[in-house]
Amino acid sequence: MFTDGQKIFAILFIVAFIVIIGYQFYKDQQRNKSLFKGTYWVLITIFGVILGYVILTKFLH
Repeated sequence: MFTDGQKIFAILFIVAFIVIIGYQFYKDQQRNKSLFKGTYWVLITIFGVILGYVILTKFLH
């Protein structure tokens, strides 16, 4: 379906995107601490929902 080059590019793109977004989040958090109260709970919830979805789909198939 995808060539090896496309898979490598997709993985590198996702990793770079996550690193850049994480860095920008960290910089903004240092500047505006009052705006970021409770954001870790949102991130944990999002990752929990995604993990639950993956586990559920693997379990049902």
